[in-house]
Amino acid sequence: MAFLYPSTKNTEVVFASQAEEQVYKLADELPDSWRVYYSVTLSMKDEREGVKDGEIDFVFYHPSHGVIVFEVKGGRISLDGNTGKFFSINRHGRSFLIKNPFQQAITWRNRFVRFLRAQNVNVPVSHAVCFPGVDEAEFPVHSTIEQSVLIGRKGLENLEGFLSKVVRSFHREDFLKFADVGQDLDRLLIGTSFESKPLLREYIDTHEAMVSESDLMHDILVSPVTGVNRLGVEGEAGTGKTVLAMNLARHFRDQNEKVLYIVSSPLLAAKLSTELGDGIDVRGIQELAGSYGVNLLVTPGDWSSKPQDYVQVEAPERLRKAILNAELRYSVLIVDEAQDIQPYWWFALESLLLDPSESKLYTFFDREQGIFGGGEDSQNAYRPEETLPVPGNYMRLHRNYRNTRQISEFARGLRRSSQSHIPAFSDRAGYMPQIIRYKDAEDARQKMAALIRELTDERGVREEELMLLSARAPENKDSILSGVETISGLKVTKLTTDRIRRNEASKDGEVSIATIATFKGLEAKVVIAFNLSEYNLPPRHPIMSSLIYVAMTRAKHMLYVFVKEADEKDLALSECYRSVSRGGALVLDADERAGERFGRVAHYNPERAGVIELDVGENEPQQKILMFGPDLQRAGIENLKRDDALVFRVRSEGGISFAVDIRRIDAGTSQSRDEIA
Repeated sequence: MAFLYPSTKNTEVVFASQAEEQVYKLADELPDSWRVYYSVTLSMKDEREGVKDGEIDFVFYHPSHGVIVFEVKGGRISLDGNTGKFFSINRHGRSFLIKNPFQQAITWRNRFVRFLRAQNVNVPVSHAVCFPGVDEAEFPVHSTIEQSVLIGRKGLENLEGFLSKVVRSFHREDFLKFADVGQDLDRLLIGTSFESKPLLREYIDTHEAMVSESDLMHDILVSPVTGVNRLGVEGEAGTGKTVLAMNLARHFRDQNEKVLYIVSSPLLAAKLSTELGDGIDVRGIQELAGSYGVNLLVTPGDWSSKPQDYVQVEAPERLRKAILNAELRYSVLIVDEAQDIQPYWWFALESLLLDPSESKLYTFFDREQGIFGGGEDSQNAYRPEETLPVPGNYMRLHRNYRNTRQISEFARGLRRSSQSHIPAFSDRAGYMPQIIRYKDAEDARQKMAALIRELTDERGVREEELMLLSARAPENKDSILSGVETISGLKVTKLTTDRIRRNEASKDGEVSIATIATFKGLEAKVVIAFNLSEYNLPPRHPIMSSLIYVAMTRAKHMLYVFVKEADEKDLALSECYRSVSRGGALVLDADERAGERFGRVAHYNPERAGVIELDVGENEPQQKILMFGPDLQRAGIENLKRDDALVFRVRSEGGISFAVDIRRIDAGTSQSRDEIA
């Protein structure tokens, strides 16, 4: 096997395109006499233009062939014979101007030769251009195309043979007798000239599209599920339980059934109510009980026995009687986060059904998230078989769509149940989570401020993409953020149901904060979990391990966990961290980003909204989508005019579909692939 740097075996390697990943995998199959460096950045001073940076996709080296620099272009390619300009054609058939890849390779090779000579490294240097998705025979004879350095789909079947052939098209055999410079190249290219390609911003954008598209997979499960009157659906965090539950709710609403959707978290209830729209009654369990005059958790003045007896027996019985005395009933009951429902509460909930034997009841749960369901004094894990009013042969979801593999494996280290031998699989590689250790509260605040500043100022993360999750009330006197109103210049704002309903999780200049328990069922692109050490329970206690597990699995892309030095939770988290398998390939392919649509502006009123006409086939009906000012402002788009071309994704909330992640393709100008991506 060839020596590759960086190696996917021990680190996360980020590829700008699937084409580059394909070449990387082929390079890995070369004999061990080859050395291959991926994504090499070279900074040199040009006599006329000053210091200039340049990046080449691959540098190959063999002690018998010397150096071959390799420029890779993915997808379909077109050449304008009149102008000699190259274009990349994306999957939608749109063409975008790209730099001449042959000229790019020549320029980088010449600069690299000068760089090596300046370092007293004497080795022959050649160059090649690779088009993995194109057959070599498709390229015409043209002055701008050098056939001898071109490799396409067929040539890649014998990569080593092509590299040897390229070298001999550049150099005579007597020029290929040189001292081995492999160690010199390692010294110059590893850790000094190598630079990871994408910013965190680019990584989040690409992987967010993957998460959104994966959610649609659960549509196919709706039909078989509806054929069963009672069913329990089990899955780890991120497996799409809520997505399937929402699809079921929409299905039955469209069948004119009366649907009640129950969750434990009021924040999740607010979010789902907004996204599901009219015709589906979404309630938090406490809100539902309150509408019948019953508080399920707080003992009333007329109760003198133990509080737990009220919560587990008396309160649900009062609720059941109140429901029976009312007229409202439902033909479909969907209970999400069912592990948070106390055992005797189910008797009250079942009384909401029109017909206990024929009406439909679906429960969705993760036995690892039983923060409330196990009882606060319980030392045992949540056991749905002993609690749920549905048959024990549960439907299991086995794929994690939300979390990266690294986050999923990190969180799984805290799982307690017997089902842990059937883990949910995540095929989305990402960056390693980070454990941030602190000495005391002041040290924690300083490190958190520095982290937020780095993420927002240097790595492109937007304030609304950050979520601070606290294991206990953040205003508590023992909290590391007790009395803190701003951090790193951002106002610390509590996430509320009203803000969620207004789609204002956070505004510019704010960062949202919530407790882990109230954030159950929700997710965020970047999560900072804290106050774990300040929560006075051991890490393996069911309540504590559930809290940590829930906090970790809220993060879709990046996870940062704050823990006090030498705390027993630090030891437990470190053990989990060591269990995560390192390495993997992250692919950022701008032209293959999932869910992107193209269209042109049909109407825009900056004070209200606009309309985009989607690009569709000639025989397809015209489709239109709304766009809103805040989304355009967030994207930095100004002075929008009719017929301006846009690329965007579609989001649906509250029954309304609109454009998000909007980018403009300026009319009348040539846009490079990088510029539109």
